[in-house]
Amino acid sequence: MSKQRISGRTWYWLTFAAFGVQGLYFSTWVSRTPEIQKLLNLDTAQMGLFTLAMALGSLSGLLISGPIIARFGTRIVLICAYSAGAVFLAALGLFAELGALPLSTIAIVLVGLSGGSGGLAINIEGANVDRESPKSLLPSLHGAFSLGSLLGGAIGTISIVAGISVLTNFLVMSVLVLIVTLVVCTPLPRTSGKHVHDDMNTEEIQTVATARDRRQVWREPQTLMVAFIVIGFNLAEGTASNWLPIALVDAGLSAAIATASYTVFAGAMAVGRLSGGPIVDKLGRSKALLAFAAITALGILIVILTGWIALPLVGAALWGLGNSIGFPLCVSAVSEDSRLAGTRVGVLVIASNTSGIAGPPLLGFIGQIAGLFTAFLVPFFLLLSGMLFNKATRPHTVVDARR
Repeated sequence: MSKQRISGRTWYWLTFAAFGVQGLYFSTWVSRTPEIQKLLNLDTAQMGLFTLAMALGSLSGLLISGPIIARFGTRIVLICAYSAGAVFLAALGLFAELGALPLSTIAIVLVGLSGGSGGLAINIEGANVDRESPKSLLPSLHGAFSLGSLLGGAIGTISIVAGISVLTNFLVMSVLVLIVTLVVCTPLPRTSGKHVHDDMNTEEIQTVATARDRRQVWREPQTLMVAFIVIGFNLAEGTASNWLPIALVDAGLSAAIATASYTVFAGAMAVGRLSGGPIVDKLGRSKALLAFAAITALGILIVILTGWIALPLVGAALWGLGNSIGFPLCVSAVSEDSRLAGTRVGVLVIASNTSGIAGPPLLGFIGQIAGLFTAFLVPFFLLLSGMLFNKATRPHTVVDARR
């Protein structure tokens, strides 16, 4: 089935559901991080290294999947990555319950590997869907990721309150991920993401970007500036995902309240992304990005001041709302030229994963010395500094490669 054989609406909703699977998969792990930390007897710095293992796996998955997507398309990669990820997530739950740190580390690396591969594939698919529409669709597609995260976080919170073990929680969610993956990813276009496919005519094949063209992307000022912005937004999101529940537990709040704060964060991300498209269409990509960055910074600041004003749920809500459309708008900014969209999106995902590798251990070590709330100042200032390059997200003219 090529993309010409399904309607744009069908393509959008299939991609929407696939984004949701990615969010469900990731938040299932995040919602139980405080318990996994206790099961494996890890301190804050060691937990940072544990999440580093996941980030390294994610980066490896990204690097491996790029050429595979170019050869076989996003559909195959999504099915394989999500299905394998379901198995690895269940294995992580089992090994954590057993207190087996070496096996748990291997499992978290494989969880990251699957997430990285699927993450690149679904972002390329989303960029393709967005480019075919006159409206801004990427925020709502990423909103599906947030809805999946919200669902996974809510199930994790309920599981904690009900006394359901990490293993049982992970097993049930793994089965759910596997079933939904097969239902929504199988009908996706077979040609999407491929550099060359049977549906292309001779003229289209002649415009396919060469290896030299793809290497040059790494020297483009606009792409590099957008990548820097991505690092700030991704580190802010990753900080909430990896450290927000743990930081609030360390501050004296219950595990249920701490996990609920992450659920509020995920819910606000969903609201911002699902409602962000019309806002972007009205304000423009660049102005919308500035406004949402300011909201993110305010939310982080409120969380940091929890010991004085005790409004972590409010801070988490603003943090999630502001952070909601940063990455999708950056992806949209580098995807206007279909020839190099996949390569440029890959640069952003690499930047995102690099911050994911450096961020957790850095914040963990800072948190071990000065407290996690102090560590939260790193994404706070990095996010604000990224806005100095905001002009790179403005619309630009696409050059026809055939001229």
